[in-house]
Amino acid sequence: MFYTYMWLREDGTPYYIGKGKNGRAFTSRAHSVKRPPTKERIVIYPAESEINAFETEIALIWYYGRKDLGTGCLRNCTDGGEGTTGKPESSRKRISQALQGNKHGLGYRHSEDAREKISTAKLGNQNGRCNKGRKRGKPWNYGTARSAEESRLRHREADARYRARKRQT
Repeated sequence: MFYTYMWLREDGTPYYIGKGKNGRAFTSRAHSVKRPPTKERIVIYPAESEINAFETEIALIWYYGRKDLGTGCLRNCTDGGEGTTGKPESSRKRISQALQGNKHGLGYRHSEDAREKISTAKLGNQNGRCNKGRKRGKPWNYGTARSAEESRLRHREADARYRARKRQT
């Protein structure tokens, strides 16, 4: 189940050593360096337990040395052996309790009156529907253009309303 893995450069020298299980050796996720482009450049050392995998990791890092300390060719930032597998029981319990119960109104049902108000408020609201039903090759505002005369009339009406409000104050 557990193993120690070694990532190799093109010339066959290792550049990263780690401990893992399942697909850990085959992903760059949560690593400080990228994994090799091919699986042929990944060496796996199976272990009987997590402790044995940690011991192998420590021994291989010691043998090849770390670049940051000037002792070898590995890009590891630690001497190995200090990782964890999964989340501790206390964290799992805390997360489980936090996720229990009704969160963010899940399962909430609006009253008939509230649903009617929401429906009325959303009438004519096209937010989030900008391109639905749009014909190919037509601009997003196709068919909404007004004639010059209609635009002038709307501007005059808006200007008249603005001036009327100004006079009242």
